[in-house]
Amino acid sequence: MVSVADASKSASASVTVTCSATNSISPATATVDLAQSQNFTASFCVAAGDSVLWDVNGIAGGNSAIGTIAPSSASGAVYSAPSVMPSPTAVTIHAKDGTASGGTAATASVTLASNISVTVSPTSSTLLLSERMPVSASLTNTSDLSVRWLVNGILNGTVAVGQICQSGSNPCIPPLNASPGSVDYLAPASLPATDPVVLTAVSQADPSKSGTATVAVTTPVSIAIAPLYAFVPPPLGTPSTSQFFATVTGTTNANVTWSVQTGVPGEGCGGSACGSVDANGLYTAPAVAPNPNAISIVATSVADTTKTSAAAIAITSGPVIETILPSSVMAGAVESFPLTVEGANFVPGSGNAGGVILINGVARATTCQATTTSCTTVLNPSDLQSAATITLQLENPGMPPQFSNPVPFIIVPFDVSEDVITLNASQSSAPARDVTVVEPTTAASSAAIDVDFDGFLTSGTCEVEGTPITVTRPLTGSAITRLCIHGNGLEPTFTYEFTGPGTAPGDIRVAASTVTGLFSNTIELDVEVSSTTLPGVRSLFISTLNNDLAVATGILEVK
Repeated sequence: MVSVADASKSASASVTVTCSATNSISPATATVDLAQSQNFTASFCVAAGDSVLWDVNGIAGGNSAIGTIAPSSASGAVYSAPSVMPSPTAVTIHAKDGTASGGTAATASVTLASNISVTVSPTSSTLLLSERMPVSASLTNTSDLSVRWLVNGILNGTVAVGQICQSGSNPCIPPLNASPGSVDYLAPASLPATDPVVLTAVSQADPSKSGTATVAVTTPVSIAIAPLYAFVPPPLGTPSTSQFFATVTGTTNANVTWSVQTGVPGEGCGGSACGSVDANGLYTAPAVAPNPNAISIVATSVADTTKTSAAAIAITSGPVIETILPSSVMAGAVESFPLTVEGANFVPGSGNAGGVILINGVARATTCQATTTSCTTVLNPSDLQSAATITLQLENPGMPPQFSNPVPFIIVPFDVSEDVITLNASQSSAPARDVTVVEPTTAASSAAIDVDFDGFLTSGTCEVEGTPITVTRPLTGSAITRLCIHGNGLEPTFTYEFTGPGTAPGDIRVAASTVTGLFSNTIELDVEVSSTTLPGVRSLFISTLNNDLAVATGILEVK
């Protein structure tokens, strides 16, 4: 509105100009999806030539975290929402005039939203303990495909519920940050407290958007049969039976079906000649031992018919191997040693006149004792060069010859390393640790290697002492003490070593030699201790050339 004064009543005139615009931004409120834009228009009086200044949350022009705003006309601007949801999820847009005073003219409120969706694939699955599988997340309505992974709500999971691993990493390496693409889920080694576990992929762009999948962790179906070996007499007037039991794990269905068959495929018994078994695992022996004397009783899981377990049966009226000495050894033996099979109904004698031990079906020179319960052959280093399981069987002469049950002889890989299982108050047990113990190659001998007395060796005389023998460290340098030990099967070619205390190896040096003029199996040990040898009680370990071990506990004390 403009008003003009009466010129006849005054020599001067004034003009008053007023602006009727309201201080506002249109729209005053808006909801904008991530990475989308919205136009805004400011409505307030601006002097000619002045500009409108725009900001987001007080930051001129905004930024990538909360969104940016840029002028599109004299009174308009375009707001571009960020690609990642900020916190809080609402921002305020200000429009200011461009005068020096720069007062705020108007505000608008923007609520940020997204229509991002997240899908995890596969949506459900079943894994065995310690099994792994790839999982991936698919996102829509966003250019940022990065996600964070949770297992039962825990970022990247734990060993107890399973772990999220970088794809293909072994051992498992967790993702360092949110990232696109697939990852691996590694199931725990034992059943989790909550099963199935929930895998969650959380959108990096909008943490309020996520997708889930479930994984059921199960133990594999397995069967254990007991006993693994049975020696059953033939029926004499009344049935001869033996009870077997099957334990099924990895399923709630513990039922099994039982069957019997020959223990040597293509040979031996068939049908009723193998005996019979009822639905409860009660085995009834046949009237005559089969030839070979080997029967298998088999338990098959009803839940998973691919899972079976078998036990070996021999009828005691035929030749039967019940024990082998040794039953296992370490590969790489350098000396031959006797192998003895013990059982029943062996034909005594040697050569063609008596029973013969077969190794993988090949006859070996054998001597069977007059007791009919023991036969012996020799295993050579060439038989034991690498890890394997070989089959032993005894053949009695006759027309036709009679064969015993086959039994396994295990050769384990050569390994003399030591492992330490450390327990403490916070780790009081060590689950899933397998301990392998092999028998010494001296197992078939009349006496195992041992030490039965020891003492100082003085002028060719072994002075028998009580244990421990005490040696004193020199103040400087080293000193040698001559000791003697006596026992079964001791030889100077063996290795003699004293144990700790402490972690420093080799703080006692030992040289072994034969003592002449004394009892056989008497060994001289020249023991060298130094001023740095640790004090304490020591045990003596004896290793044969075949890596058999014996120990004389607390035989020496260093002071």
